Amino acid sequence: MASSMPVKIGIIGGSGLDDPDILEGRTERYVDTPYGKPSDALIVGKIKNVECVLLARHGRQHTIMPSNVNYQANIWALREEGCTHLVVTTACGSLREEIQPGDIVIIDQFIDRTTKRPQTLYDGQPTSPPGVCHIPMAEPFCNRTREGGWMPAALLWDSGALLK
Repeated sequence: MASSMPVKIGIIGGSGLDDPDILEGRTERYVDTPYGKPSDALIVGKIKNVECVLLARHGRQHTIMPSNVNYQANIWALREEGCTHLVVTTACGSLREEIQPGDIVIIDQFIDRTTKRPQTLYDGQPTSPPGVCHIPMAEPFCNRTREGGWMPAALLWDSGALLK
């Protein structure tokens, strides 16, 4: 299934996928958003001729605790940078015993137990997108990925759903 839409992948790397050496021709961009600064600089470059933007979720020095990550600023910054899709990694655990540490899994559901941070960009503040938006979480990920679409082995969100 081919797509005529130009793709720019935003990668939010956790403890492991935050190495800027994966990008060719990389440059750094420090940005600010209506929600404050993202976790670190945006590292812009290419992987196999695909435009990508890497952002270290916990900062490149790994100093930001999970509950203190400014997710709103991170998502806003990647959207403003033109990312059409997001690949987001996590090194958390699983509720299934057969999934062992070190296994790579493409998830289609999750439980978010992080509670000390804002949960949405649609918070009614002057900086938030206008209107009320209820984003369903029953199926939170891109259908093309779950169905084995044009970009296999990647966890993708259509960032347009995040910032309408």
